[in-house]
Amino acid sequence: MNMKLIITNLLVLLSLGAYTQTGITPEDLKIIIGNWEGSITYLDYQTNRPFTMPANLIVNQGKDKNSLTLSHIYPNEPKANNSEKIKISRNGSLLNKNLVTSRKKLKNESIQIQTMHQGKDDDKTARIRYTYILGNALFLIRKEVQFNQTDDWIKRSEYSYTKKK
Repeated sequence: MNMKLIITNLLVLLSLGAYTQTGITPEDLKIIIGNWEGSITYLDYQTNRPFTMPANLIVNQGKDKNSLTLSHIYPNEPKANNSEKIKISRNGSLLNKNLVTSRKKLKNESIQIQTMHQGKDDDKTARIRYTYILGNALFLIRKEVQFNQTDDWIKRSEYSYTKKK
């Protein structure tokens, strides 16, 4: 009986420790407000090859301190231009309603944030992991998928931007 209680308490403490280390704040997001230029590379499932095209990005403060608006601009494919939001939960544990699993400060003062959730990709159930690198000069969003019954992660897409001067 005592051993069960000890293990339960240990698991609770470990999960609380992980929770407090992975929270993100509005300050983490502010660094990417501005104009960016770069590219998107995505895996074309029909050819099973990566495809890269130019992509620009304008990031503005959203309606409140916990959200940003991202306006994607594709110079070679203007019909694909679109907007999306990045929103963090009040307690910082969710980014775009996905669980924040990691937050690391990198050597170059950038912040790396990872989220994970179950979803669908190519009409198949998969675990989906997003990696965000937020910095003064670099902004990256990488989407990786792990289909059910596999151990391998596939890089599905990656936006890579440098800040316009």
